[in-house]
Amino acid sequence: MTNEIKPINMPKWGMEMSEGDINAWYFAVGDQVNAGDDLVDIETSKIINTVTASDSGVLRAIIGATGETHLVGALLGVIASAETSDADIQAFIDSNTSAAAEPEAVAEVADPVATTIETAPAPVPISQPASSLNNLAEGEDDSLVAASPVARRLAAEYGVNLNNIVGTGRHDRVSKRDLEAAVLAAGGRLIGNASTITATGAAQFGDDSNVKATPVARRIATQLGINLLECRVSGDRGRVCKADVEAVAALKNKMPAQTDGGTSVSNNTVESQPISGMRKTIAARLQASKQTAPHFRVHIDAEIDALLDVRKQINNSTSDAKVSVNDFIVKACAKALIKVPAINVQFDGEQLSYFSNADISIAVAIDDGLITPIVTDANHKGLVEISNTTRDLATRAKLGRLKPEEFQGGSFCISNLGMYGIKQFDAIINPPQGAILAVGAGEQRPVVKDGQLAVATVMSLTLSSDHRIIDGAVAAQFMSVLKAYLEQPATMLG
Repeated sequence: MTNEIKPINMPKWGMEMSEGDINAWYFAVGDQVNAGDDLVDIETSKIINTVTASDSGVLRAIIGATGETHLVGALLGVIASAETSDADIQAFIDSNTSAAAEPEAVAEVADPVATTIETAPAPVPISQPASSLNNLAEGEDDSLVAASPVARRLAAEYGVNLNNIVGTGRHDRVSKRDLEAAVLAAGGRLIGNASTITATGAAQFGDDSNVKATPVARRIATQLGINLLECRVSGDRGRVCKADVEAVAALKNKMPAQTDGGTSVSNNTVESQPISGMRKTIAARLQASKQTAPHFRVHIDAEIDALLDVRKQINNSTSDAKVSVNDFIVKACAKALIKVPAINVQFDGEQLSYFSNADISIAVAIDDGLITPIVTDANHKGLVEISNTTRDLATRAKLGRLKPEEFQGGSFCISNLGMYGIKQFDAIINPPQGAILAVGAGEQRPVVKDGQLAVATVMSLTLSSDHRIIDGAVAAQFMSVLKAYLEQPATMLG
């Protein structure tokens, strides 16, 4: 019967993906699943994508629990017909999972009589009195609000506008728990195991013995009379941690017991968190870059008063976009890369790859690190198109919705910290690219023109290059061409 059993495996999105975190399951064990349904959200070091069902059937087992990390190809769940026996399901799981798996990674098997293993919770229906949630329904378009897929789906089903919800989930996203808490606060009623509303309006929570929690968190919750179902889940492996319990205690103005003897005890707490997948990737890549690529840097200042005048004219004449100084820098770099193609290069340690067009990566800061979405063929794009493309990429980057091909690759990188008032800095090369440009703030500085002291808006630019493949003279030539484009912007618009 194994031919009737269909595995759900950890996918591989992009060459660098080796593992993924289980973000949220859309179905519980025992639910009917149809081909094409969204099954589970997977968070990688860069993005969140959804695995869809390739076959119809019943979700018979979940091996990868929410919050766990699994390698590419690992078995996450099993879809099979309702007639397939539990023994066959377990045999299939045993043959497709490592014997060295951690004890907590035990499969959940649908058996209404025998199973005692915790199953993934189904979405909790909300029963609400008339007009009780009207305030939560009002607001502007919430499509750009950072929210988990489950929370967004429930919000649409219950008519809640996500602009009205304060997110406490990972990267401050609105979670399912945030949505339910807001409904309770507005006078709604949750039906099911999670919680109910009493006539006095106080939330009464059920048995929390099956809630995953660290031993310390469970002990403190017992001491302070806090139900673990009240707590957010931010600990490792999807567990309630000490800080989660203390957060609820603070909201309820419950203070931990004081020690005897009158000594002052600090209430400062330290929350230990495992490094995120994104931060692991950033650390590994940049460490390798610094260790293997001999960086050298060249620096130049560019006067951008003429550029600012052209920018003002463009923005006053069109409503299609608001062009930024960074958009001009992207365009100028693209033109300069075509003129000095030796900079427009990737190097994997053995082979050089030169590009005919400028695919420019732009460093974008997000909650857990940074990501470098790519403006492809920037040398063929106008300023307005570059502006719109950059804004779209940055927005989706912060929501974790970029496709792998939109941030992997690129032939050159720009890192701009000028908006923070940084005058000058050095950037680390983003491998396998050969160079990266660090952009500082444009500020008024004294300059000498024709022997006379004057004031101009000056921007500092620093190019970090890999000396294995780029020589100092080539880097200097590129910076000279770039400076000319920035100081005479009309020359790059033709």
